[in-house]
Amino acid sequence: MKFNHNVLFISSASLQENSPAKHAVTQIKDEIAKRNFETHVVHNIQDGIKLINESPKYSGVGFFWDDLSSGMVEDYEKFIQIFRARNPSAPLFLVSEKNITDHIPLNIIKEVNEYIYLFSETPEFTANRIYTLVHRYAANLLPPYFKTLKNFTEDGDYYWDCPGHMGGMAYLKHPVGIDFINFFGENMMRADIGVATAEMGDYLIHAGPPKKSEEIAAKLFGADWTFYGVSGSSGSNRIVAQAAVATDEIAVVDRNCHKSLNHGLTLSNARPVYLKPTRNAYGLIGPIPTKRLKKDSIDGLIKNSALAAGAVDQNPAYAVVTNCTYDGFCYNVNDVVKHLGASAPRIHFDEAWYAYARFHPLYKNRYAMDVQDTPDRPTIFAVQSTHKMLPALSMASMIHVKPSERAPLNYDDFNDAFMMHGTTSPFYPIIASIDVAVSMMQGDSGPSLVQESIEEAIAFRKAVVSVKRQLKEEEDETSWFFDVLQPTEVKDPETGKRFSFEDAPVSLLSQDQQCWQLKPEDKWHGFAAEDLADTDSMLDPVKVTITCPGINTDGQYEEQGIPGYLITKFLDDRRIEIARTGDYTVLILFSVGITKGKWGTLIESLLTFKKLYDTDALAIDAIPSLKGKSPRYETLTLKQLCQEMHDKMRELELMKHINEAVNSDPEAVMTPAVAYQKVVRYKAEHIRLDDFSGRIAASMLVPYPPGIPVLMPGERLPKDDSGIIGYLRALQEFDKIFPGFEHEIQGVNVDDNGDFWVRAIIEDDRLAVELPKEVTFKKRQVSTSGKKGRQ
Repeated sequence: MKFNHNVLFISSASLQENSPAKHAVTQIKDEIAKRNFETHVVHNIQDGIKLINESPKYSGVGFFWDDLSSGMVEDYEKFIQIFRARNPSAPLFLVSEKNITDHIPLNIIKEVNEYIYLFSETPEFTANRIYTLVHRYAANLLPPYFKTLKNFTEDGDYYWDCPGHMGGMAYLKHPVGIDFINFFGENMMRADIGVATAEMGDYLIHAGPPKKSEEIAAKLFGADWTFYGVSGSSGSNRIVAQAAVATDEIAVVDRNCHKSLNHGLTLSNARPVYLKPTRNAYGLIGPIPTKRLKKDSIDGLIKNSALAAGAVDQNPAYAVVTNCTYDGFCYNVNDVVKHLGASAPRIHFDEAWYAYARFHPLYKNRYAMDVQDTPDRPTIFAVQSTHKMLPALSMASMIHVKPSERAPLNYDDFNDAFMMHGTTSPFYPIIASIDVAVSMMQGDSGPSLVQESIEEAIAFRKAVVSVKRQLKEEEDETSWFFDVLQPTEVKDPETGKRFSFEDAPVSLLSQDQQCWQLKPEDKWHGFAAEDLADTDSMLDPVKVTITCPGINTDGQYEEQGIPGYLITKFLDDRRIEIARTGDYTVLILFSVGITKGKWGTLIESLLTFKKLYDTDALAIDAIPSLKGKSPRYETLTLKQLCQEMHDKMRELELMKHINEAVNSDPEAVMTPAVAYQKVVRYKAEHIRLDDFSGRIAASMLVPYPPGIPVLMPGERLPKDDSGIIGYLRALQEFDKIFPGFEHEIQGVNVDDNGDFWVRAIIEDDRLAVELPKEVTFKKRQVSTSGKKGRQ
C-alpha cells in the first residue's frame, strides 16, 4: 500500500548552528528523506502548532527536548492536545542529548512512542526505527472499505470486467477523453471497478468490507444497523418508506418533506395525512408545533381525511418528520417520539442536513439516534446525506435504524427494500468516501471538527453584528447593513449574567443549547408565540440565515427593501455560491469542511454591495450577468432595482400569499400512487394556471424557495382557494416583470409569454388533449431567485 508520509521535526532555538546535536538531528532528517519520506523542520514549538492547525497531515512528529521552561512545557502539551484531536495514533518521539525521562510530565510520557538519544545510535539505525513506527501506524490508519479499495487499485490488476473505460485507458484513445482523465486523475478511474471484484465484498447484501464499515458506523452513530446508500438521501428516503409502510396503510407525513418522501409513498401505495409546520415572519420553515403531534390531533387528521377512510387500519403505520428543517430549526426528538409515537409505531427522521449532530453536546437529545430507549419506543429510522455536511462524495448517504419490540423489523426484510433501490453497479469511491467520513468522525476528531464549524459560524455571526453596529456609529441611525437571524442577547445559566450576542463568550454560545432555543416570548426568531408553545426547538448555529432589509420580525414590509434574490445574484457573479435564497434571506452552511477565514470574503462582498448601493452604481455594473436580461436594467441603479423589486413584492404581498398557500387545505381525492397511475395511463393534461381551481393535481407543486410542496399529487384545489392560486399568480406576475430572477417551481411549466401551466388529472374517460400548437414551453433554467433550495 502506497502512502505519502510527512514527518515533522520540532527543533529548538537553543541549538547552535554548528553544535553536535544540531548536526545529529540534521543527519537523522536526511536519512529519513532517503526512505522517501517528506521531512519538515521548524525551530520552535509555536511554528509547529501553526503547521498542525493548518493540517494534521504528519505521520510522525519528533520533538527535540532540552531544559524547557514551564511555559514551553505547556506549549508542548498544547501541541499534543491539538495534534491528537485529529490524529490519535501517529507516533511521537522525543529527541534529546541525554536521558530526560525523569523530567517529562506524565501526560506527555503517555503519548510518546519512542525516545531517541542522540549519539547513542547511528542516524541510519534511528531512521529505520522511525520508518518502522510510521509504517506500523500507516498499516492501521485506513478504514476497512477504503483500505481494501486502495490496495486493489494499487495492485495493478488487469481488469476484464466492466466498466468499459477499463481503468481510464479508453479515455486515452480520444482527445476529449484525455482531457477528462487528466482532470479527474487516473486513481479515480482505476478505483471505478465492477461489482464482480470479490475482495470488495457486496454492499447490497452487506458482506465483506462494506459490512465491516457499516458495523463501525452503526456503533459510532448510535444505531443498531447502518446501511450505506449511493443514491443520496432521496434514494434512502424511498428505501425507508417502502420498507416501513404497506399498501393502504396510513402514513403521517411532515408537509415540510422532501419530494423523495412523496415518491416513497407513491411506491408503497400508502395513504398520507399531512402535518403542517410553522413559518416565521421571514418565510423560514419552522418546527411542527407539539400540539399537532399529539394523538388527539393525529386522530383528527385521520378522521377528516377521505384517503384514510379507505385504509386497512385507522391507526398510522409510519410517520415522517424533517429534522432539522431546511432553515436549521431542530426538534427535541424525545418530545417528538413521545407524542407522535403514541400514534405511529415507526418514525422516520429525515436528517439529510444533520449527520454531524451526534458529535457535539450542543445537539444532545436533538437527533434521531439519541432517542431514549423506553418500553414502548417506536422503531426509529434516520436518513442522512453524508455528503451534505460531512466529508463524503455527492450521492453518499446513510440509513440508521433502531428497531423496537413494539414494531419488530427483520434485517433481511428491510434489506429487500434496500436492494430494490440499490444498484448492482455502484461507484465504489462513493462507498469509500462514506467509510472515510465515518473514520474521520471517530474518537476526538468528530467533536473537534464540529466544534470548529460551530466556532467559525459564531465568529461570522458576531462579525456581521459588529459591522452593522460600527456602521451605525460611523454614519447615523439611518445606516443600513445586513443582519443575521439569531438571539440579540443570551444568558449564562450558571451566573445569570446577560450578554449581547456580540459580546457573549464563544465557550457559552458553542456549548449551551439555551442560547439558541426558540422561546415563545422572544421576538428575534419571528415565529408566533402560539406556534412555539410547549414546542422545544432550537436554531442550529452552523446554518446561518443572513437577513436583508425589507421585512421585520413581525412580518411587516419596511419602506426600504433589498430582496435576497439580488444579493444572491450579486454573490453568484463574484463566484460565491450560497445554499438557499428566500425573499429577504440568504442561507449559508458551515460544514466540517469550512476553512478558517473563508467567510471574511463574504463579509467583504456584502460591504461591497452596500457601497455600490449607497453610491448609486448602475445595476448592470454591480451585477454584470443582468446585461441583456431586460432593457430596463440598463438604466437603473442598483438601489433603484432593489427598491423597484421590493415595492413589487410588497404590492404582490408575496409573504402573505406563501403563508396562505402552505396553510391551505386542499381536498385529498386520491393517493399519490393512484394519481401516478393516472399519469402513466395518459390521464393527465397541461392546463393554464387560471383553469386550475377545482382540478386534481397530477404532480407535486414545489416552489423553490421555500422547497415545501404546496400541493401533492391527487389533491384537488378548492374552487374558492385563494392561497395556492394566489401565490402562484403572484409569482407568475413577478417573474414576467423581473427576467433573470424567475422562481423555480417544480411541477410548473412556463410558456413563451411567461404564463404558468400545471398538470391536472383528467376525471372523465377522454385521453389527454395535446397542447395547442401555438403553446411552447421555455427551456427550464435554474434562476438565482430559486437558488437553491432542497434538491
